[in-house]
Amino acid sequence: MLRKIRVKLALMFIAIIFLSSGLSFLASTILSPNVPGELRRNHGEIATALLELEDKTSLEIEEMIEITSTSMHQVQRRETGELELEDQEILALENGETVYRRDGKMFGLKAYVMVQEEILEIGLQPDSSLFSYTALRVWDALASYIVIGIILTMVLTRRVVRPVLRLTDATRNVAIGNFDVELEVRSKDEIGLLTKNFNRMVTELRGMEVLRKDFINNVSHEFKTPMASIKGFANLLRDSDMTEEERRDYLDIIVYETDRLAHLSSNLLKLSKLENQEIPELAEKFSLDEQIRRAVLLLEGKWQEKDLHFDIDMEEMTFQGSEELMQQVWLNLLGNAIKFSTKNSTLSIHGRSEKDRLIVEIRDRGIGMSEETVKRLFEKFYQGNTAHSSEGSGLGLPLVKRIVEIHSGTITVNSNIGEGSTFTVEIPKELEEK
Repeated sequence: MLRKIRVKLALMFIAIIFLSSGLSFLASTILSPNVPGELRRNHGEIATALLELEDKTSLEIEEMIEITSTSMHQVQRRETGELELEDQEILALENGETVYRRDGKMFGLKAYVMVQEEILEIGLQPDSSLFSYTALRVWDALASYIVIGIILTMVLTRRVVRPVLRLTDATRNVAIGNFDVELEVRSKDEIGLLTKNFNRMVTELRGMEVLRKDFINNVSHEFKTPMASIKGFANLLRDSDMTEEERRDYLDIIVYETDRLAHLSSNLLKLSKLENQEIPELAEKFSLDEQIRRAVLLLEGKWQEKDLHFDIDMEEMTFQGSEELMQQVWLNLLGNAIKFSTKNSTLSIHGRSEKDRLIVEIRDRGIGMSEETVKRLFEKFYQGNTAHSSEGSGLGLPLVKRIVEIHSGTITVNSNIGEGSTFTVEIPKELEEK
């Protein structure tokens, strides 16, 4: 296929050379008004010279023909019957005038004059004329031009097709499941753009493959406990001697574990996708401070249960990124802050703008965390506080960290046992192009 493309390009170039060269040659010669006029003038001068030789000398007609013939023009005798001259043309010749006729050929202009009662024809030499020599040189130059053009075309088309060959080999590798392919972008033209888009496509495909494998591995590991619980209580429900109250309790446990499995599956899919995503989805500009305030309102039911108070101090902050993903960040961080805060305590939310970055701090006055817990806080499935292990899956903070990283930001934690925790998120105001 690629060889065919190269051949097509070469044939197209050759056709262009032939057409442009041939048309330009014809335009500069046949269509030029100077050529027929120049021939008529030259023929007329030779005819005048013959008439003067007849009038002023006693030369034989053969001698006159020899004198007036040149390397470009030929003078020869012609019979009246051969020429099929009209009566008015014969009359003009008898009166000493020169008659001009075209014979239909290229530069086929002929001149006729009557000398010593014989008709002489003046025309171009058939073979050895200067015109034929010049035309031959022109066609030789055109032939050389075409041959050189073909050679250069084959060389240059190979260079043009080489990036396509690289893309073909790369797509063949992707087709058999090898997603570790990345091509170097060597130009900024259409081929370079195609290569860049190919690399982006492979990155996304690689992420999807890792998502699939990671999901299978994590699900098989984390689903064992709730599945075992559901199976155990389902077997207990087979006991006919069970009281109605026990039956309802067991059913409530099964429903709870089922919801836990659904929540775990959802978070696993989100995290696996984000871990292998490099390009934020639906990037747009929006008010970050208003988004955080909306997140506080969405969690109103939870913080009212603990009678929490808020210390909110936020500047106007405009951010470019994925509004949907950033909403998950604030809901998760605020949800954790509420969960681990003590009753009647204060939850602080401060936001400020510094040069090209936005900084948001969320601080609770809760139970705090140990140094070991802080170090492992963003590991998948890690839960430092085992007392709350049944309330989460250990995927929320890893999800938050990945979303912040996708937006070229950072998240840090400062915490002490019994003093609460402070999460600080720093993100650039405008999304950086990946």
